[in-house]
Amino acid sequence: MKKLLILSLVALCANLSFAQTKYVDRVLAESEVTVTKNVLYASNYTVLLGGPPFTLEPLYMDVYAPNDGVTSRPLVIYTHTGSFLPRYINQTPTGARDDSATVAICKDLARRGYVVASISYRLGWNPQGATESIRKNTIINAAYKGVQDISAAIRFFKQSADKGGNPYGIDPSKIVLGGQGTGGYIVSAFASLDRQSEIKIDKFRDPNTGVAYVNDTIWGDRHGLGGYPGFGNESNTGYTTDAQIGFCIGGALGDSGWLEKGEMPLIWVHSMMDPFAPYTTGMVNVPGTTLQVVEVSGGYDVMKRVNDFGNNAAYKGKVMDDYTRQANLLNDGLDGLYPIAGLVNASGPYEWWDTNAIKMLPSPPYNPTVILASGKATNPFMSKARAMTFVDSICGYIAPRLAVTLGYVNSVGINPAELSSNVTLSPNPAQDRVVIQSNWTNNNLNGAVVRDLNGRTLARLTAENNRIDQSIDLPTGIYLVELQFDFGTGTKKLIIE
Repeated sequence: MKKLLILSLVALCANLSFAQTKYVDRVLAESEVTVTKNVLYASNYTVLLGGPPFTLEPLYMDVYAPNDGVTSRPLVIYTHTGSFLPRYINQTPTGARDDSATVAICKDLARRGYVVASISYRLGWNPQGATESIRKNTIINAAYKGVQDISAAIRFFKQSADKGGNPYGIDPSKIVLGGQGTGGYIVSAFASLDRQSEIKIDKFRDPNTGVAYVNDTIWGDRHGLGGYPGFGNESNTGYTTDAQIGFCIGGALGDSGWLEKGEMPLIWVHSMMDPFAPYTTGMVNVPGTTLQVVEVSGGYDVMKRVNDFGNNAAYKGKVMDDYTRQANLLNDGLDGLYPIAGLVNASGPYEWWDTNAIKMLPSPPYNPTVILASGKATNPFMSKARAMTFVDSICGYIAPRLAVTLGYVNSVGINPAELSSNVTLSPNPAQDRVVIQSNWTNNNLNGAVVRDLNGRTLARLTAENNRIDQSIDLPTGIYLVELQFDFGTGTKKLIIE
């Protein structure tokens, strides 16, 4: 299965559709994307090592704009990886808004028609704190400040569209948030923290004193408003901080209990064997340290709750392309979850870096040998060509769901005349169990009949809530599964091995 996924990813890069749809496909050449660097979007107080002195830090972004003549386009605000420490200081080759993979993802989405803002956010926590409580306190506050900085970026763009002549040509009612690695923690927290009290649950309090790690009286609320002067600084006030959809490439959610029905839809790309952010639920391991911070939930468990709550109804069952079919081999029917399989793909196979440039870094303050060793340990087969294969597939999976959610297209790859086109059957080949998931929202799956190639009925399967999960006992061979819907039938091929 792992080999199949990797081979399929390579094949997908060459599988270009003749009909190009804006916001779904890459409709522009890379040369048709203008990059404006070092745009100041806000400022706020930084705490690089988790304590004083505090300095007012200017926050910058790079804006990727498609040269398409459109003046009202969807906006993606994108947050990079890096463990809340500066690149190289964090003992890894990545951690800034101009990381190779970050730039590639931003350019890819801009070529599809999105305006993309790759933002820097406040960094800083104390991985060398004397106690575990100090280390947890400072990194949790770093994540909280990242949420505040995304909010400031949203307000910046809304203000520029309202009073600044809309220089970036955005539609302020169609905003997407994207996060890569550490940025995934920020985006998922933004999407689910809809009450200030949620940041003060027991797991985010000092176990000895009961005091909440995040002091919002000092630092301001989750939107970056109301902080004490000298600790929190309000930027671009007077505008809301809502967004329409978020996507995460790696990372995790601070607490699955934050998720509730009716919240922002999410899309998640996650390496199934990620050693730092768990695919299901487990402890966070910070790269470059031995610190386990707190229990969090990764892509699988988050998207299970998102699906159960119906929060991804805007796109669920409305995309069925090659990327979706590949993801559905591994995601147990969780629309919006793109798993990446294989141990060699466990630590961001979409990342790459310039080895020679790292070797030239001054030492001190950097340690090029340690940085490169860390990179090799987490991404042993790193290369630009290999990484771009994953970037192409990741963006190919995400972009159609963004386009559907934002209302630019009704569906992608769905053929209403062939009902099986929007149904997943896994595993296939199977042995003694089959799972069938219908993604139709207006045509219930009532059951299925398994027949041999001569048309003889061998088994009847019962559906519940558009899903069949049932044991089967059939000889090795090829079978046809007739799917029975409220309105019509469809057929899927099943292989038993």
